[in-house]
Amino acid sequence: MRRYLQILLFTIVANGLVSPLAVAQDDFDLGIPGEEEAAPAPAAKPASGSASSGEVSLIDMIKAGGWSMWILGSFSIAVIALLVFCCIDLQKKNFHPDVLVQTLAGEMQNANFEGAMGAAHNSPSCLGSVMRSGLDYVGERGYGVLDSEQLAEAMAAASRKHNRSRVRTINYFSIIAQAGPMMGLLGTVSGMIGAFAKLSQGGTGDPSVFAGNISEALITTASGLVVALPAIFCYFIFRDRLQQLAADCEEHGAELIGMLRRSVASFEGGEEIQQG
Repeated sequence: MRRYLQILLFTIVANGLVSPLAVAQDDFDLGIPGEEEAAPAPAAKPASGSASSGEVSLIDMIKAGGWSMWILGSFSIAVIALLVFCCIDLQKKNFHPDVLVQTLAGEMQNANFEGAMGAAHNSPSCLGSVMRSGLDYVGERGYGVLDSEQLAEAMAAASRKHNRSRVRTINYFSIIAQAGPMMGLLGTVSGMIGAFAKLSQGGTGDPSVFAGNISEALITTASGLVVALPAIFCYFIFRDRLQQLAADCEEHGAELIGMLRRSVASFEGGEEIQQG
């Protein structure tokens, strides 16, 4: 029994000494990679010029687009020129300037027919054309037609005639909006024809042989849409702007004719009106 107690005591003491050493050894091993663990490979340095080689400039894309990019470029320049022109032209001062409205209103209130005719003829605006047509109609047929539908139609026709060139200019936006994608599609077909031609000559093993033709096909399609989208927006915006300005001129003309009618009614028999 005594011997067993000695053996048990020796075992407990031995375990108490060995266990801290094993834990320390384990902790120490955690900081050292094992033999089976491979050291992380150093990050590969990017090759010099690789970033720049992957970038494609706008000039390179235009060159890759081929011959159709010249036509699409002219379309884009035309859209910009039309945009600037319409922004300058479609303004209130070119249709019904305040000075002309006030001058005509004063002449109409005084029933000064000759003065109103002179102010209308001296103005190159849309309202000037509308009032010239209306006053000429009144001068030819007399003051009894001031409330007739024919007078209103004559003034509306004068407005349409005066703005005919503006309508034609705005329609160019619609033409470019339709022609742009068609030209891009033509460039796409041209690029695909070139790609299939090289493919038939044995270019299946090297995709870079016909990659330029594929780039031409995609770039021309995108360029056609880029030209067409602003053009179609400009068409609707400026068309509505022109219609609104023309309608304002016709409304001002109707109001001025109404002033003339009231002025005529204020005179007995219209004898004091200075009619040309």
